[in-house]
Parts: sequence; structure tokens; C-alpha cells
Amino acid sequence: MDDSNFLSIVAGLVAYCFAILLGTGPLVFLAYSLDKWLTKNVDEDKLMSQDNRSVAIELGTTILCQAILIRHAVYAFMAIIRSLFVEELPGGEIFWLLARSVMFILIIIGLALGSVHIAGTLFKKCMKKFNVDIDEGIRSKNNIAMAIFYALVLLAITLVLNEGMEDFSRSLIPYGRGGGLVSLE
Repeated sequence: MDDSNFLSIVAGLVAYCFAILLGTGPLVFLAYSLDKWLTKNVDEDKLMSQDNRSVAIELGTTILCQAILIRHAVYAFMAIIRSLFVEELPGGEIFWLLARSVMFILIIIGLALGSVHIAGTLFKKCMKKFNVDIDEGIRSKNNIAMAIFYALVLLAITLVLNEGMEDFSRSLIPYGRGGGLVSLE
């Protein structure tokens, strides 16, 4: 095994470790915290502790949908981390590459969290035109059927959004003419 293969494997392992740290820690916790902040008039934790399964389905699905979109931030970040091992970059470029990758993560997280929240809110408003109050059914009446329906609709919307998020996140990764990552300067 030559040095470039070894460095590529090490880069993949380091990127994977970053994905573990990002995915299990700040990204999912941030999504949960933002959801709690956006619905501060509803105490989801209390409702779940009272065995309101509908709220658990709604909140869990919202976080799952956000994670489906946020994973593209992890991919972009991992691609940039990999380039630090396989490309020879001066120290200043390394700093800017890392700074921009953090900016990429924040942009994608913001878009993912906001997109799922906006999509869910718009769908709930549209359903009121049919005299269906999803929030009341889920939070007040613990209507599991309504929670499952809402969860599947939110997943369907997320699958459509996913394609755009994937394309956007890949456009943030600086590729050179040869297909490799290049400096952003």
C-alpha cells in the first residue's frame, strides 16, 4: 500500500469520526432544540411523558426529516476534511478551507431545519382548509392515525427536498478541473 492510499484511508477514518461527532452531538441536538424553540407554546417533553405517542411521532419524524437533509452538511464537511490529507495545501489555505466548511455546515443546517419546519407549517395550514387541525389532533387528542399521516407526508416532502439539498451541498465543495478538491482562494 503506497502513502497516498494510506493517507486516503486515514482521511476517510478521520472524516467518519467527525461524522459521528457531528451527527450524534450538535446536529441532532440542535435540531431538537430548535424544534422546541419553534413550538415553545407546547411542552412536547411533558406531553410525551404523559404517554402522548402522537407528539412523539410528530417530533421524531421532524427530527428524522431534518437529519435526512442535514446529512448533506456532513458529506460536504467530510469531503473537505479528506482533502486536507490528500492535497498539499499551505497553512493559510487550510485555515480558510476549514472556516468555509464550518460555514457550509451552518448554511445547510439552517436550510434543513427551516425547510422542514416551513413545509410542516404550510401543510398544516393547507389541511385546515379541509377542516383538519393536525396540531389539535396530535397534541390535544393524541390521535395516532393523524400523527402517522402527518409523519408520512413530512417524509414525502423531505424526500423531494432531499434532491435539492444534495445538489446544493455538493455545489459548496470546491472541485478542481481534475475532479479533486482545490483551494477556495
